[in-house]
Amino acid sequence: MRTGHWKIVNAVVFVATLAANAAAGTGAMSGESIGVIANRYPSLFLPANYVFGIWSVIYAWQFAFVVFQALPMAAATRAVTRLGPWWVVSNILNAVWLATFAFSRFALAMVVMLALLAVLIVIVARLRGAPPMGWAEVAFVRWSFDLYLAWISVAVIANTFQLAHVVGFDGAGMSETTWAVTMMGVATVLGWVLGLIRGMWVFPLVVAWALRGIGVRYAEVAPIATAAGVLVPAGIAVG
Repeated sequence: MRTGHWKIVNAVVFVATLAANAAAGTGAMSGESIGVIANRYPSLFLPANYVFGIWSVIYAWQFAFVVFQALPMAAATRAVTRLGPWWVVSNILNAVWLATFAFSRFALAMVVMLALLAVLIVIVARLRGAPPMGWAEVAFVRWSFDLYLAWISVAVIANTFQLAHVVGFDGAGMSETTWAVTMMGVATVLGWVLGLIRGMWVFPLVVAWALRGIGVRYAEVAPIATAAGVLVPAGIAVG
């Protein structure tokens, strides 16, 4: 497919993904919003509801990418070529995840989210393995997908905790509080590594945003509140 055609396909698929998100978010897709469904199985790694407003930032930045990639300029064409079909695949997986989660097919939703994570890792690797980019490519392409990958990485952990509640996982000898604090630490270290080694400054900030939300939701759970109080400033500093 020619680059010009990919630009059109990219825009159309993105609009369709936004429509699916609106349908799932308002409950029009299944009769209940995905927010209501998520809160039905609360885990100790579930951030406060306001944290999920980050999707607005993600979609706004992705929209900026869609506009940028459609421009008649060499940098835009390079971006489309680097992404290939992976952008379209990521949007399809996003929509499929929304549908499976909205209809409470949690195990399938977990598989789809892991596939989305894998695709975003491929996208980020392709973008960061490319020749030096101009400021516009960095701002509208690279950082856009860095943000997306960071949030999906956190979301995979949150969805794993939720699925554990659904299937009745007993923690394998560890309390849920211990699991939650441990994974808060793992997420923070991942953010540090990618921030300091790969230059993905947005990653530790996204992790800090999520952990702050967990600390707010479970302020009465001392180990979680303490972990959030330590890890959030550290993530912000690294970012």
